Amino acid sequence: MSLRGQPPSIVDFYNPYINAKDAHGRTREQILKWNNDKLERSHDYIQILFPLPEGSMFSYTAPIIDKKTVEEFRTNGHLQTTLGQAFDRMMRFYGFEVVSALDSADSAKQAEECAAAEEKGKGKAAEGEEHDEGRNGSAGTTASLDVDPSVPSAHDTKLPEKSVASSGVHHLRVIRGVNFEERSKNWCVQMDHNHLRISRILRSLRVLGLQRQCEAFFEALTNVYNDPKTTIGKSSMMFWRRAVCEPLHIAPDGTECKWLKALAL
Repeated sequence: MSLRGQPPSIVDFYNPYINAKDAHGRTREQILKWNNDKLERSHDYIQILFPLPEGSMFSYTAPIIDKKTVEEFRTNGHLQTTLGQAFDRMMRFYGFEVVSALDSADSAKQAEECAAAEEKGKGKAAEGEEHDEGRNGSAGTTASLDVDPSVPSAHDTKLPEKSVASSGVHHLRVIRGVNFEERSKNWCVQMDHNHLRISRILRSLRVLGLQRQCEAFFEALTNVYNDPKTTIGKSSMMFWRRAVCEPLHIAPDGTECKWLKALAL
């Protein structure tokens, strides 16, 4: 356990048997059980749930991961499972669902969505439509309670069950959930603070070894971006693409991490 104001080891924070508190006295379990409204209004937890090799201009207590941390996450199944649970929770926050691609029904649903959005996206580009810059991210958020029952208790002595996102499934998809229209109102806009969060989530997943989740999330974001009903700005999509496609040691803003470049990942 760390003293208030001093960030703990992010490994201990994610270890389900240690369940360390962050610099604000919160455990991973507690944060993941917040309702959607609290996740929207709070701005100092995303840096804890999805740490990066780079510092944060928004939180001086944000952990900065090092080589040892990256290696631990990439080789420790417990950490991958609990990080996967954080990913699952944030997907629900944005109105998505994480499903196995082996589920034919869900795969068919995703395929239909992608095909429809791609077709509409082509028409959108052909007409030369520009996103309405007058829209902002002030649309209302919901305060519905959304508790993740899969989060293990700090008192559990058994290995936590793996979520879909962190299981051994080789293919997974991120699809629009039944409440996507409602949940997307606060981030499917020209610019919003959630766009910065999404960039962080994508990069953190990739650095810490959850490549499948990173790619599945980016595919879903691309699908939403191409939907003519949304007005996500081009700059946001550019940063998301950089988070996924740039060499691993290069952050979306161009910052380079020398020790990460030296790792054979």
